[in-house]
Amino acid sequence: LPALPARWRARRVARLDSDAVSARRGFESVYDDFRAGRVDVLVGTQLAAKGLDLPSVTVAAVVAADVTLNLPDYRAAERTFALLAQVAGRAGRGPRPGRVLIQTYAPGHHAVRTAAMLDVDGFADEELLRRRLLGYPPFSLLARLMIADSDRDRALERAERAAAASAIPGVEVLGPQPSYVPRRAGRYRFQVVLRSPAVEARMAALERVPPGVAIDVDPESLL
Repeated sequence: LPALPARWRARRVARLDSDAVSARRGFESVYDDFRAGRVDVLVGTQLAAKGLDLPSVTVAAVVAADVTLNLPDYRAAERTFALLAQVAGRAGRGPRPGRVLIQTYAPGHHAVRTAAMLDVDGFADEELLRRRLLGYPPFSLLARLMIADSDRDRALERAERAAAASAIPGVEVLGPQPSYVPRRAGRYRFQVVLRSPAVEARMAALERVPPGVAIDVDPESLL
């Protein structure tokens, strides 16, 4: 952010992120200034991409669009497409046409390519094909088991017991493996993912999970 005023000395720059909106009326203040023309360039996190109706905006840009694309989650492409499409929707909402710039190392990825064209159907067709081949929802049912413990070895041992207990015919057991955030609040975290095409098999597997294990059925994310 400090480099922007130096690059465009005549431009007024503001930021919109969690720190900026934590102040009283922080979001409203930034939004009102930008909409009224008192700010020329708005730099922000995903907060700046969602729900802002600014007819005067003609250029929108995404820096490092691959960050969400490379997350270890089966919905990474979906989230990336949604974010890029939202940013693209911020430009050209008024009478003047808009332009969207996307910085990415993967311009040919279907999430990036279809988002640049706002092609929802095109993204859905390609994403559903990949999920069918890999066996992810909506072509399977998931459940995530989360084990947390202050002792790492004990946490791993409990996770292994949970994985072994839930391994029944018709259920694929993935893990245990460290969670995306492997330690939180002094507790080591391991997760086990159960995948099955049948709700009955998944239910039977979950009934065998030992006590003390957190169960997330149909998880929104595996992070």
